[in-house]
Order: sequence, then structure tokens, then C-alpha cells
Amino acid sequence: MLDVIAIGEVLIDFTPAGQSEGGNEQFECNPGGAPANVVVALSRLGAKTALVSKVGEDHFGSLLQHTLLSCGIDVTALSTTTEANTTLAFVHLDGNGDRSFSFYRRPGADTLLCPADVPFDRIQNCRILHFGSLSMTHEPARSATREAVVKAKEAGALLSFDPNIRVALWESNDKAKQNILWGMNYADILKISEEELGFITGTTDVEKGSQELQQQFGIALIVVTLAEKGCYYRLAGHDGYVPGFQMKVIDTTGAGDAFLGCLLYQILQTDHALNQLTRQQITSMLTFANAGGALVTTRKGALLSMPTKEEMMKIEFSKQQNDDPFRPGFHFSPPSHWMNDPNGLVYYEGEYHLFYQHHPYGNQWGPMHWGHAVSQDMVHWRHEPIALFPDEHGAIFSGCCVVDWNNSSGLFEGSHGLVAIFTHADTCPKTGQPRQRQSLAYSSDKGRTWHKYEGNPVLTESDLIDFRDPKVFWHSQSERWVMAVVAGDHVRFYGSKNLLEWSLTGEFGHREGSHDGVWECPDLFELPIDGSGRSKWVLIISIGDHPDVPEGSRTQYFIGEFDGNTFINDNPADHIQWLDYGRDNYAGVTWSDIPDVDGRRVIIGWMSNWKYANETPTGDWRGAMTLPRVLSLISRDEGILLTQRPVREMEQLRKESKSWNAILITPEAPFIQKMQDELLEIEAEIDVRSGSEIRMKIKSSGQSETLIGFDPERQWLYIDRTKSGATDFHPSFPCNHGAKLVSEDGIIKLHIWLDRNAIEVYANDGLIAMTDQIFPDAPLDQIEISVKAGQDVLNSLHIHTLNPILIPGGSTEWESRRVEA
Repeated sequence: MLDVIAIGEVLIDFTPAGQSEGGNEQFECNPGGAPANVVVALSRLGAKTALVSKVGEDHFGSLLQHTLLSCGIDVTALSTTTEANTTLAFVHLDGNGDRSFSFYRRPGADTLLCPADVPFDRIQNCRILHFGSLSMTHEPARSATREAVVKAKEAGALLSFDPNIRVALWESNDKAKQNILWGMNYADILKISEEELGFITGTTDVEKGSQELQQQFGIALIVVTLAEKGCYYRLAGHDGYVPGFQMKVIDTTGAGDAFLGCLLYQILQTDHALNQLTRQQITSMLTFANAGGALVTTRKGALLSMPTKEEMMKIEFSKQQNDDPFRPGFHFSPPSHWMNDPNGLVYYEGEYHLFYQHHPYGNQWGPMHWGHAVSQDMVHWRHEPIALFPDEHGAIFSGCCVVDWNNSSGLFEGSHGLVAIFTHADTCPKTGQPRQRQSLAYSSDKGRTWHKYEGNPVLTESDLIDFRDPKVFWHSQSERWVMAVVAGDHVRFYGSKNLLEWSLTGEFGHREGSHDGVWECPDLFELPIDGSGRSKWVLIISIGDHPDVPEGSRTQYFIGEFDGNTFINDNPADHIQWLDYGRDNYAGVTWSDIPDVDGRRVIIGWMSNWKYANETPTGDWRGAMTLPRVLSLISRDEGILLTQRPVREMEQLRKESKSWNAILITPEAPFIQKMQDELLEIEAEIDVRSGSEIRMKIKSSGQSETLIGFDPERQWLYIDRTKSGATDFHPSFPCNHGAKLVSEDGIIKLHIWLDRNAIEVYANDGLIAMTDQIFPDAPLDQIEISVKAGQDVLNSLHIHTLNPILIPGGSTEWESRRVEA
């Protein structure tokens, strides 16, 4: 049985090939024709295909036959005629690579295909019949095509239809419309361009137009191609936009055919009926198709430019990049499956290590492992094999890593290495209650191989159920290791000379700060105060979700002193300071052992919220990290405050930059900038002395929009994600929230990072930070800055487009990991 049979035109495209020495335009001969392109794309991916068509008994017909054979196409139904020549098309390209056609088809051999030439027995036994409208422009090809379609439908084959409108080949627009509508009556899969949809329905609204066609003709799957922006799909029960791939376009001929061939190949691989495809499945299929269509635009020609399976593996899914449209472009995410808290952040021998809570067998929270990645700059990461697996002591919860430079543990035979201190979590066999204990693992080869300490666990508190997330550092003044570990509603401090034996030294927090949820993920470190020569200790505590608290999980910090035994808060017990005023920054901890010559304290957090973390619409992976941020202390009238800014290494991602100065914003004259890139860094300095509320609207090419606003009267900076795209997966997700922000001499400064799935806002040099996930329905289309009334002035605006990061490694490499208990 054949997978796909296509019926329709095969022809020669003459494509531009520069100019002769005399200045005349030159053309090169390329085999083409939409149905032929589709089956070649399918064949190159591994499908069994055939083409039903007719060519002339001439040089071009012979060339087409041999080319199709070389591509693996069954050509037993490619007949020949002496009554007409092989159809020719001259392709004309504009400066953007877009094309127009001049056809030599009066008649062309393909129009003389008659029913007697069609192998109806094979068509009735194929899985998919693909057809277009151009084989219905003239008789007898029209009758041959229609009879093939009817017989395939009766036999239960899927019908794929591409209108592929070429108005010049029809005797009238009405005749073209009439035949295209006939094809839609039989189509199960309709691939149609935005322009073609407008021609058929009279509307440029792709959602409305596709809905009309689906309701009128009952088409199971409609896909509207949107050029470099990707595509829009409509299935029974759901619809959506799938972003495209940015390429340097040379020739768009055949791009739609490659897209359709790749889509049909994906459909052949599934056992599900079209109306049973989930949003995740169809999004993955269409991302693959978008990749195939984009690849073809990078070279000339049509049929022979169709992508191979090897090429698709390269462009397509560096899996971490395009599992679905929400895979971040520059935020760290796992290669697949679930990720939450960052763990074991340590710098050692030229590498930043990022371990993280990981469930490698599901995309929701489950038995915790330690995933692992390494980087030389905290921007570009490489996935490494899983570092720590659950064992006889339980799952591997959060923890930290330190460098045991002086081998105080005795684990490194006179050298030094990495020691991981983490929580083992299981159930106590005597009581049946959850049990959490602190354990060790160590590595002598830069974190590639880990050995569990034979004496695990090294710290237990049998009367505590919540007892987890150790953070350890060397305290030089007392010449010992210090461990901060949380115990439900407070943090405990322990001391040790050797990392193996620990004793309690103090407690903090029973009635301090916020207790909206259970305390988790402590961190304690000392920072200088903005060049004053003084320093303070900072204690970070994350707070778990509580049903009665709309913000969900978030992170607070305390400023004070540490005497080697316990933390002393400088502020009143009820004074609360938040690390981030967004909804999606949790469990953040800092890197240990960053060299003194660097001097930075860098934090990274889990970019999610326990309110809805298990339900975000991200496909077979779930979870991402915030940008790594440098923490600093500044002294203000209201006290000592923590500021945060993305690490300077992020600037290397800048691709192109545009700048504006002194822009007056009024209700009648907003600032609008169309965007071609979806990864952005935005820097804005805004004069708000007029008192007018200013809003930055980040709009997709679909219906999504995310607002960043500042109201000078309320001194309120906010993010509104109520219309940001997919929000219906949890009632707590769509929200408008913010923080108090006082302008400085009537000026506010915003530093914004926009990714496919997130937005991070830093205000007034990092005095306020807000981090939110977003799940837009389509790629970014434009930035609009406006005021409701009055006027504001953009003193300066810089928009930097960013290159995505590509993360080597991943789940396919985990088979080679080395494990030692």
C-alpha cells in the first residue's frame, strides 16, 4: 500500500539565475509543480508515494520522469502525450524572495490527463490522496481529478487539498472559486494561504474565515499558512497559532508544498484520527511543518529543494528549542519532562553548574532526581546526564553544592572536589509519616560522576516532617561550614568542621516575616552596601503556595547580621520584603564559589508558581529558570534594599539594536514599532512628571497582548497578563498585579526581557523586579507605547533583538551516563 498518492501538475519552473554578460535575465531549469513537490517532500522523509500526472514526449518530460524516479517516487502513473508539450512556468522573484509566475500551458500536457490514465485501484488503497485546484482548470484533467477524489473518499482514504490558486490559469475568478469549493466538499485536510483564504471567503480574518469553511464543509483540519510568522490551525474543539522559523529567504517557491509534505508525513506517523489530535500533538506536527517550509526558502528551485530527513533533524528541534511554541529562546529549560527548583549552584574550574529538581519520566512533579547542566557564562548551557537518582533513602529533594577546597571531608584523597548536600525524602517505615533527612554525594571529576556517601544521611531530626533544602557555605570567621535548612515555619542553622557531622547552632523566623506558606529553599550570604565600606547579611526564604493567598508561591528576604550561629533581623518582625513582585520567581538560590576576583553574588530562580506549575501548556517539557541575576544592596530612606539585574553576559545575545530619543507620547500619537523578532531586550527611560499613566503593549500576530504599565498617581508598576494568550489552564493565571515604584526626579527606568514564554521587568536599576510567564497565541508582532490621557515623554528607548541559545545534550545522551551509588 502506498502512503500518499498525489494527482495533478508536474512541470518545469524556470527560476532567475542572474544576468548574462550582455545584461539579459537568465533562468535555470528546475523540476516543480505543487503536487509533485508534496510527494517528493514526503518521499525524502521516508514515505511511499506516487504521482498521477502527464508530461509531453519531449526533453522536459523526460527530465521530470527521471528526476521523480531519483527522488523515490512511483511514476508508473506518469503518462506521456504527443498532443501537447510539458507545462512550463517562469518564476519571477522580488527583493524579498516572493514570486509570481508566467505559465506556458496552452494547453500543457498535464491538462490532458484523462480518467483512463488514473490507476483507481491503487488510489482506493492508499492512505492519503492529495490534490490541488490546478488539475481542474481544464478538461479532461478536471474529470480525472474529480473521479479520483470521489473514489478515494468512498474507499476511506484521507483527502488532502491545497487550492494553490493561480488566477491566470482560470477562465474566470468565479470558475476558480467554483472548483475550489467543490474540492473543499471532499477535503479532510485543507492547507490554504492567508491570501487564498481571503479570495475564497472575502475576509482577511484567518480565525473567522477558517471557522466559516469548517462549518460549511466539515473539514477536519484547516491550516492557514502565514509565511515566516508560521501558521494558524483549526481542529474540532481547539485552534491556535504555531510560530514559524526566521530564515534568510532566497526563494519561496515550494515552501508551502514542503510545509504540507512535512505535515502529511507527521499525520502518517500517528494512529489518531484527525479530530482526536491534542493541542500538543498538532502543535508539534505544525512546528515540524513550519521548519520544513522555512528550510526550502533558503535555496532556489522547488522540487529538488525539498528537505531531507537529515536536514530536518538539524533545523527542527534541537529538541530543547521547538518542542512547542513556548520553548524559551534564552531562558534555561530542561531537554524534556519536569523541572522545578534550581539546586547545587556552584562554580568550579571554569564551569558554572546548574543542578535542578527533575522528574525525567513525566511532565508533572514526581519522584525527584537532580538534573544537570554546565555553562561557562551562565547564558549558554550544555545538558549533562542526570546527576543524582533516588535510592534506598528516598527521592533527591533540593540542596546545594560546595567546593571542598581543603578536603575537610576527607573524601578526595588529598585533593579537592565537589560535595552535594541535599534532602533525602521518603516515608518513615515505623510511623508512615513523610521523612526528610540531609545527605551527601561527592564528585572528583568536575561533577560528571557522583558517589553517594556511605554514611548517609548525615543529619536527621526525627520529630520534624518538613526539614529540607540545605544551603551550605564556609564561614571563615568561625572556621567551619554553616548549613541553613528550613523546618516548616523557620530556618535552622548547623555547624560542621568536615561536612559530615553537624550540630545545631541557632534558629530564626518563627514569628518573622511572611508565613503565608511553608518556608523553603533558604540562602544566606553577605553583601557590601553600595560602596559604603559596610556590609550586611541577606537571608532569602521562599514561601510555598497557600490556597487562601492569591499570589501563590513567592520569595522574601531579610536584611541583618549573622554571628556564626544564627541570623539577627535588622527590621521589625512584621516587616516583609519581596524579592520579586511577579507571579513566577520561586526557590531562587545563589551560586557558591564564584571567585573573589569576580565578586558577584548571582541568583537564579524557578520561573513558575505552585498554583499552576503542573498545568502550564508547554508540551512534553515543563519548567524554566529565570535569568541569572546579580544581587546588590543599596541604602535608601526606607532602609537597605536588595537590587537585582541580569548578568552582563546576557548582552552577548544582542543581534540588532534600534534607538529612539525624545518621543512625545499622546493618546493620538502612540509609539508603534512592528517587530520581526520575538526575543527582545528593551531599555526605556520615561518622563512621567505629567502624571499620565503610560502603558507598553506587547502584541502577538494573533489576539494576545501583555501590558506593562506605570500609574504615576498611584506610584504603581504593573503587569497585566489577562489577555496574554493561553490563560484558561488555571483560574489564578490571568491577573493584573504590580508593585509600588517611586519615580526618581519624575523619571522611571525600565529594563525588559521578552522571551517566547516569559517577561522579566526590572525597574529603576533593579530596585523592583517582576517575572511572569506568558503563553501567547502567536509570535510577537508589535510593541505599542501609549497613554490614556495627557502626555509622557520617552527620553530614550532601545530595542535589542536577541539570538536564541541552543543547548547541546539532552535526554538522548542520558544512556551513556556513569552511575555509582
